[in-house]
Amino acid sequence: MQLKAFLAPASIAALMFFAPSPAFADGEGSFHAPSDSGPSTSSQAVYRINGAAVSSLPQDQRRLSVQGRLSGDAMADGRLSFTHHSSLGLSHFTARVTCLEFVDGRAEVSGTITKGKTAAGVVLDGKMVAFTLNMGGEQTFTLPQIGPGAANCGGGRAETVPVTQAGFRIR
Repeated sequence: MQLKAFLAPASIAALMFFAPSPAFADGEGSFHAPSDSGPSTSSQAVYRINGAAVSSLPQDQRRLSVQGRLSGDAMADGRLSFTHHSSLGLSHFTARVTCLEFVDGRAEVSGTITKGKTAAGVVLDGKMVAFTLNMGGEQTFTLPQIGPGAANCGGGRAETVPVTQAGFRIR
């Protein structure tokens, strides 16, 4: 219990180094590239998403951190991590980003879990995971879609949670 009490303030303090972004303005409309796609004929621009967000609700706290890059050659890479503290315990995982899509103030991020487990002890290693980050106005993120339903850039589940601390930036 003491470790849990220490980790929450320390993790939240670390998130203060990431600046929140109120919106994503993209003049082109949409950018998409699964990591296994071939060369792109689009410009050689690089798009990045960085940040960490906390969603604190009564008896429930979720933290999502994403560092991802979509290069002009249509390759997506990066890392994400997710933790969920609830009355059931701690669920957590890290993943390698395999796909990014940016559409109308929204980012869809998917990847393969490299290490993690649920509060019930279910091992998540090797499973696909997907999130949708809503960047316009008040930021939110979806609950993770894990397993067979998590297609490359398919987005997270329908349920969203508000970002109550820190946030994400796209550049």
